Amino acid sequence: MRRRHFAALGLAVLLALSLAGCGGEKAEEERTSGLYYEACGISPDAVLLTVDGREVPAWRYLYWLTWGCDQLSEAYDAAGLTLDWSETVEGTDLAAYVRQQALDNTVLYATVENWAEQYQVEITEADQPELDSLWAKRAEEAGGEEEYLAQMADRGLERSEAEALCADALLYRKLSQFSAESGSAVAPAEGAVEAFAEEQGYLTLEWLTVPVDEEADRESCRQQAASLFSQINASTDPAAAFAALEETYGTGEGGRTFLPGRGILPAAVEEAAETLEEDQWSGILEADDGFYLLLRRPLDTDAVAADYFDSRLQQAAQEADIVTTSAFDALEVPAFYERLTAARDRAEEDGET
Repeated sequence: MRRRHFAALGLAVLLALSLAGCGGEKAEEERTSGLYYEACGISPDAVLLTVDGREVPAWRYLYWLTWGCDQLSEAYDAAGLTLDWSETVEGTDLAAYVRQQALDNTVLYATVENWAEQYQVEITEADQPELDSLWAKRAEEAGGEEEYLAQMADRGLERSEAEALCADALLYRKLSQFSAESGSAVAPAEGAVEAFAEEQGYLTLEWLTVPVDEEADRESCRQQAASLFSQINASTDPAAAFAALEETYGTGEGGRTFLPGRGILPAAVEEAAETLEEDQWSGILEADDGFYLLLRRPLDTDAVAADYFDSRLQQAAQEADIVTTSAFDALEVPAFYERLTAARDRAEEDGET
């Protein structure tokens, strides 16, 4: 990822010199209130960075920074520990780590918007029901719209900003659908999805499972798996026999295409699957959680296409030209989160009062 820095001449991004990591001037039209402003003195409306020329307001980055800090804080709380910013993840201290994760998320969202602009993918009136459905689903997951908006406010967002993130999710969905249209500007080149699937090692499988609930039942489960194996081999139409058994012992979704290593199946079972030819059955495979019979199917490229689109989008984000302001560079994560937490506490006290 290319990254350049500049002092944002003409951009009111640095406010309140007395706050650590912040300083500068303020434009009259920019907000000087809210959790983010209290935490670092940066207006949520100020341009904090650009991504391939797209100006990104501060609230977008600070939202992901807040989210990352909250995740770390909750993990430490769950372990009964105090958040220690000096600890490291993969050789990087936590402050730098959460800062980079926030930047990656911000750049990915900006890249979605850039692609939507480039390929003329827009949200129209006809998309409003789908947009409403996305919003309703998020609200439902949070326990209702009022609770959802309260959660967003606790993370520093107003309703309009939460709606903007929801709109980006719909833009992403529309771009992914557009990439599946043959001949579209985003459609993959011929053979690209197949090459990607082979390089990554995707599998399309069907399987039967005899789960072991208690270790004492393992032998009876083994015998049951052997019976299923015998039924398939003795059948004049093994494929039909396998399909019939799937109603009881299958996943309930037929063939499934996935990338090994994502925890879909036990590691030993996945390793065995990789040795099978297309339309070949496995023997009885034993794992800690039960017994498996696999049937490898021809690769479902349609199922891989969505992941291939994601990989292209992520690559574009990684290669994006990022220009940051001095406000971004000076932002100190521990100080930001400490002040943000204090601002939340004050808001809660004011609400109770």
